[in-house]
Amino acid sequence: MKHHKRWLVGFLVVGLVAGVSGRFLPVADADTDTAGATYEAQKATALANPYANDLGPASVDVSSYPQELQDTYKNIFLVRCQRCHTASRPLNSQFVEPSGPKEGHQAKIDAWKKSNPEMFQDKLVWQIEGWTSSHPGAWDRYVHKMMAKPGCNIAPAEGKKIWQFLTYDSERRKTGAAAAAWAAHRRKLLADFKAQHPDRYRELYEVQ
Repeated sequence: MKHHKRWLVGFLVVGLVAGVSGRFLPVADADTDTAGATYEAQKATALANPYANDLGPASVDVSSYPQELQDTYKNIFLVRCQRCHTASRPLNSQFVEPSGPKEGHQAKIDAWKKSNPEMFQDKLVWQIEGWTSSHPGAWDRYVHKMMAKPGCNIAPAEGKKIWQFLTYDSERRKTGAAAAAWAAHRRKLLADFKAQHPDRYRELYEVQ
Protein backbone atom coordinates (compact mmCIF):
# COMPACT_ATOMS: atom_id res chain seq x y z
CA MET A 1 0.00 0.00 0.00
CA LYS A 2 2.80 2.41 0.86
CA HIS A 3 4.47 1.76 -2.48
CA HIS A 4 1.19 2.30 -4.35
CA LYS A 5 0.80 5.65 -2.59
CA ARG A 6 4.30 6.56 -3.65
CA TRP A 7 3.33 6.01 -7.28
CA LEU A 8 0.38 8.36 -6.90
CA VAL A 9 2.51 11.00 -5.23
CA GLY A 10 5.37 10.42 -7.66
CA PHE A 11 3.12 11.11 -10.61
CA LEU A 12 2.21 14.51 -9.18
CA VAL A 13 5.76 15.55 -8.34
CA VAL A 14 7.59 13.95 -11.25
CA GLY A 15 8.49 17.35 -12.63
CA LEU A 16 10.55 17.95 -9.51
CA VAL A 17 12.07 14.48 -9.38
CA ALA A 18 13.04 14.50 -13.06
CA GLY A 19 15.64 17.16 -12.42
CA VAL A 20 17.75 14.60 -10.56
CA SER A 21 18.18 12.46 -13.69
CA GLY A 22 21.04 14.56 -15.05
CA ARG A 23 23.58 12.62 -12.96
CA PHE A 24 22.82 9.38 -14.78
CA LEU A 25 24.02 8.07 -18.14
CA PRO A 26 21.94 9.00 -21.22
CA VAL A 27 18.54 7.36 -21.07
CA ALA A 28 16.75 6.41 -24.25
CA ASP A 29 13.96 8.91 -24.86
CA ALA A 30 14.09 10.23 -21.32
CA ASP A 31 16.19 13.30 -21.93
CA THR A 32 14.17 15.14 -24.58
CA ASP A 33 10.95 16.90 -23.62
CA THR A 34 8.74 18.83 -26.04
CA ALA A 35 6.45 20.94 -23.88
CA GLY A 36 2.83 20.87 -24.98
CA ALA A 37 3.51 18.43 -27.81
CA THR A 38 1.19 15.59 -28.73
CA TYR A 39 2.41 12.05 -28.49
CA GLU A 40 2.83 12.02 -32.28
CA ALA A 41 5.34 14.85 -31.94
CA GLN A 42 7.04 12.97 -29.11
CA LYS A 43 7.41 9.91 -31.31
CA ALA A 44 8.78 12.00 -34.17
CA THR A 45 11.32 13.47 -31.77
CA ALA A 46 12.26 9.99 -30.57
CA LEU A 47 12.78 8.74 -34.10
CA ALA A 48 14.89 11.77 -34.96
CA ASN A 49 17.14 11.14 -31.94
CA PRO A 50 18.05 7.45 -32.08
CA TYR A 51 19.70 5.29 -29.44
CA ALA A 52 21.52 1.99 -29.67
CA ASN A 53 18.46 0.41 -28.09
CA ASP A 54 16.44 1.14 -31.23
CA LEU A 55 18.44 -1.38 -33.24
CA GLY A 56 17.27 -4.27 -31.09
CA PRO A 57 14.03 -6.27 -31.20
CA ALA A 58 10.74 -4.62 -30.30
CA SER A 59 9.39 -7.71 -28.54
CA VAL A 60 10.49 -10.42 -26.14
CA ASP A 61 9.25 -13.90 -25.32
CA VAL A 62 7.28 -13.60 -22.09
CA SER A 63 5.63 -17.03 -22.23
CA SER A 64 7.51 -18.18 -19.11
CA TYR A 65 6.77 -14.99 -17.13
CA PRO A 66 4.08 -14.88 -14.43
CA GLN A 67 0.64 -14.49 -16.01
CA GLU A 68 0.10 -11.03 -14.53
CA LEU A 69 3.30 -9.79 -16.15
CA GLN A 70 2.38 -11.43 -19.46
CA ASP A 71 -0.89 -9.50 -19.36
CA THR A 72 0.91 -6.25 -18.51
CA TYR A 73 3.31 -6.77 -21.39
CA LYS A 74 0.61 -7.44 -23.97
CA ASN A 75 -2.15 -5.11 -22.80
CA ILE A 76 -0.33 -2.17 -21.23
CA PHE A 77 3.38 -2.08 -22.07
CA LEU A 78 3.11 -2.73 -25.81
CA VAL A 79 0.15 -0.36 -26.06
CA ARG A 80 1.14 2.57 -23.85
CA CYS A 81 4.90 2.50 -24.29
CA GLN A 82 4.80 2.57 -28.07
CA ARG A 83 2.81 5.78 -28.28
CA CYS A 84 5.91 7.94 -27.86
CA HIS A 85 8.70 5.54 -28.96
CA THR A 86 9.19 1.96 -30.07
CA ALA A 87 9.24 -0.86 -27.54
CA SER A 88 12.87 -1.42 -28.54
CA ARG A 89 13.96 1.48 -26.37
CA PRO A 90 13.14 0.05 -22.97
CA LEU A 91 13.53 -3.60 -23.99
CA ASN A 92 17.13 -3.12 -25.14
CA SER A 93 18.12 -0.60 -22.49
CA GLN A 94 21.14 -0.98 -20.24
CA PHE A 95 18.90 -0.43 -17.21
CA VAL A 96 18.69 -3.10 -14.53
CA GLU A 97 16.64 -2.64 -11.37
CA PRO A 98 16.06 -5.56 -9.00
CA SER A 99 12.50 -6.82 -9.02
CA GLY A 100 10.42 -7.22 -5.89
CA PRO A 101 10.15 -5.09 -2.74
CA LYS A 102 12.56 -2.18 -2.57
CA GLU A 103 13.85 -3.38 0.81
CA GLY A 104 15.42 -6.36 -0.96
CA HIS A 105 17.13 -4.44 -3.74
CA GLN A 106 20.50 -3.96 -2.06
CA ALA A 107 20.72 -7.62 -1.06
CA LYS A 108 20.19 -8.65 -4.69
CA ILE A 109 22.77 -6.16 -5.92
CA ASP A 110 25.28 -7.42 -3.35
CA ALA A 111 24.66 -10.99 -4.52
CA TRP A 112 25.19 -9.97 -8.17
CA LYS A 113 28.49 -8.32 -7.26
CA LYS A 114 29.68 -11.71 -6.00
CA SER A 115 28.21 -13.93 -8.71
CA ASN A 116 28.59 -11.62 -11.72
CA PRO A 117 31.20 -8.91 -10.99
CA GLU A 118 31.42 -8.15 -14.73
CA MET A 119 27.95 -6.59 -14.50
CA PHE A 120 29.46 -3.67 -12.58
CA GLN A 121 32.29 -2.97 -15.00
CA ASP A 122 30.47 -1.49 -17.99
CA LYS A 123 27.51 0.85 -17.46
CA LEU A 124 26.75 0.95 -21.16
CA VAL A 125 25.80 -2.73 -20.85
CA TRP A 126 24.43 -2.89 -17.31
CA GLN A 127 23.36 0.28 -15.52
CA ILE A 128 22.30 -1.23 -12.22
CA GLU A 129 20.29 1.00 -9.90
CA GLY A 130 18.13 -0.20 -7.05
CA TRP A 131 16.23 1.74 -4.44
CA THR A 132 18.30 3.72 -1.94
CA SER A 133 17.45 6.34 0.63
CA SER A 134 18.49 9.06 -1.81
CA HIS A 135 16.91 8.04 -5.14
CA PRO A 136 14.54 5.51 -6.73
CA GLY A 137 15.57 2.61 -8.92
CA ALA A 138 16.43 2.97 -12.61
CA TRP A 139 13.11 1.76 -14.01
CA ASP A 140 11.02 3.59 -11.44
CA ARG A 141 12.70 6.85 -12.42
CA TYR A 142 12.37 6.12 -16.14
CA VAL A 143 8.67 5.22 -15.98
CA HIS A 144 7.82 8.35 -14.01
CA LYS A 145 9.68 10.41 -16.60
CA MET A 146 7.65 8.81 -19.39
CA MET A 147 4.40 9.39 -17.51
CA ALA A 148 5.10 13.11 -17.54
CA LYS A 149 5.38 13.35 -21.32
CA PRO A 150 2.55 15.10 -23.22
CA GLY A 151 -0.01 12.66 -24.57
CA CYS A 152 1.45 9.72 -22.66
CA ASN A 153 -1.82 8.92 -20.84
CA ILE A 154 -0.29 6.35 -18.49
CA ALA A 155 -2.27 6.28 -15.25
CA PRO A 156 -0.37 5.74 -11.97
CA ALA A 157 -1.74 2.19 -11.61
CA GLU A 158 -0.59 1.37 -15.15
CA GLY A 159 2.77 2.97 -14.49
CA LYS A 160 3.28 0.72 -11.49
CA LYS A 161 2.46 -2.37 -13.57
CA ILE A 162 4.89 -1.28 -16.31
CA TRP A 163 7.57 -0.73 -13.66
CA GLN A 164 6.95 -4.22 -12.25
CA PHE A 165 7.25 -5.74 -15.71
CA LEU A 166 10.44 -3.87 -16.58
CA THR A 167 12.20 -4.75 -13.33
CA TYR A 168 11.29 -8.43 -13.67
CA ASP A 169 12.22 -8.51 -17.36
CA SER A 170 15.55 -6.76 -16.90
CA GLU A 171 16.50 -9.08 -14.05
CA ARG A 172 15.39 -12.15 -16.02
CA ARG A 173 17.15 -11.31 -19.31
CA LYS A 174 20.26 -9.43 -18.16
CA THR A 175 21.54 -11.06 -14.97
CA GLY A 176 22.65 -14.41 -13.65
CA ALA A 177 22.84 -17.15 -16.27
CA ALA A 178 21.58 -14.71 -18.91
CA ALA A 179 24.30 -12.13 -18.27
CA ALA A 180 26.74 -13.30 -20.94
CA ALA A 181 24.10 -13.50 -23.67
CA TRP A 182 22.80 -10.06 -22.73
CA ALA A 183 26.31 -8.57 -22.82
CA ALA A 184 26.91 -9.95 -26.32
CA HIS A 185 23.55 -8.59 -27.50
CA ARG A 186 24.00 -5.14 -25.98
CA ARG A 187 27.58 -4.74 -27.19
CA LYS A 188 26.54 -5.63 -30.73
CA LEU A 189 23.84 -2.97 -30.59
CA LEU A 190 26.42 -0.42 -29.46
CA ALA A 191 28.90 -1.43 -32.16
CA ASP A 192 26.24 -1.33 -34.88
CA PHE A 193 24.97 2.01 -33.64
CA LYS A 194 28.49 3.47 -33.62
CA ALA A 195 28.97 2.36 -37.23
CA GLN A 196 25.63 3.76 -38.38
CA HIS A 197 25.49 6.94 -36.25
CA PRO A 198 29.06 7.86 -35.24
CA ASP A 199 28.25 11.44 -34.23
CA ARG A 200 25.22 10.44 -32.21
CA TYR A 201 27.20 7.63 -30.56
CA ARG A 202 29.88 10.09 -29.54
CA GLU A 203 27.27 12.47 -28.14
CA LEU A 204 25.51 9.80 -26.08
CA TYR A 205 28.18 7.37 -25.01
CA GLU A 206 31.57 9.07 -25.19
CA VAL A 207 31.09 12.75 -24.33
CA GLN A 208 30.24 12.88 -20.62
